[in-house]
Amino acid sequence: MRAMKSLLVGVAGLFVAACLPVTSEHPIGESKGFAADPALLGVWRGRGENKEDKPGTIAFLRGEGGHMTAILIAEDDWETYDLQVATLGANHIMNARSVLKNGEPVDGDEAKAIIPLLYRFGRDGKLTLSLLDDKASAAAIRAGKIKGESKADDDAHLTAEPKELDAFFATKEGASLFKSKLLTLTKVK
Repeated sequence: MRAMKSLLVGVAGLFVAACLPVTSEHPIGESKGFAADPALLGVWRGRGENKEDKPGTIAFLRGEGGHMTAILIAEDDWETYDLQVATLGANHIMNARSVLKNGEPVDGDEAKAIIPLLYRFGRDGKLTLSLLDDKASAAAIRAGKIKGESKADDDAHLTAEPKELDAFFATKEGASLFKSKLLTLTKVK
C-alpha cells in the first residue's frame, strides 16, 4: 500500500493513521455540477473512529465556482482542502484535494489525488464522513461494475468517466462502497 495520508487525517495522529484511500481520476458529481452545501458551512468538532484518535476541528467555508474549503485544525497542526460537493440521488458526495499542510503547499501525487467521501447528517444533527472501502471498491472494479485500477485488495483507483461515475454513485450499490467510516462531527454553535 502506498504510504500517504488520507483526507482530514494527513497530519500524523490527527484523527487516524491511514494509507492512501481509494482515489478517483475525476471528481464524482462532475456531470451533474458542483454546489456548496449550506448545511456543511460552519465549524465542526469531532474525532475519528479509533479510541486513540485525537479530537479536531474542521471549518467548512464557501468557495468560488461551486467549490468549498475545509480547514482542519488539531493541536499544533492545520491543513486545508479544496472540496467539490455534489448530490447524486440520495447520496451526498464530497471530493477532496489536499492544498496546504501547516502553511506549506502540497505537491506531487498527494496534490493531484481526488479523495471521494460520502457525507450524511444524522437525525441527531451529527455529520458522518465515510471513505470508499478499499476491498469493496477493488472488488467492484474487478467485477466490471465501475472502471478503475486495482493492484491488490487494498489499493483501488477509479478511472471511469464523469457520467459513468455519477450514474454508479447515484445508486445504493455505489453508496454501499463507502463502508469506511472516517469521522463523526458535531456542529459548534
